Amino acid sequence: MTRAADAIAAKIEYLFNTVRRPDGREYTYDDIERGTQGRVSRSYVWKLRNGRSQNPSLDVIEALAEFFHVPPEFFFSLDNDAEDAQRDAALVAALLHDPAARRLAEAARGMTPTAVRIVLGLIAALRPIDGMVADAARQAAGEADVRGRG
Repeated sequence: MTRAADAIAAKIEYLFNTVRRPDGREYTYDDIERGTQGRVSRSYVWKLRNGRSQNPSLDVIEALAEFFHVPPEFFFSLDNDAEDAQRDAALVAALLHDPAARRLAEAARGMTPTAVRIVLGLIAALRPIDGMVADAARQAAGEADVRGRG
């Protein structure tokens, strides 16, 4: 295998191991072919994952990036950027499994950087309030539990 094939294969393997289906299982080659509306065939994904193909087209990169919810740059990162790319992919995988986080991310897509900063500021301001509400709910549940035992 060439270095380019190794790099693409490693990145695809990483995505298979990190980004999972909602039920927690690994995506199949058929899932990817269907999920990319046939832009990437199951056999081509296998070839990329196993280093048999090394030079995917931009269309393939974009389709895979969209499917796995990573930026296309993930596939082009240099070796010294690999840890950042893997961290980003892991974060995306975590977001995919948290419906509330996924809705927030989808709602923020396309917003200006200023609007995103404002939303992040609102979230930061709401965290303590949300914590107090959660603490009060836990306390009320505990008091009800104590009263129920007495």
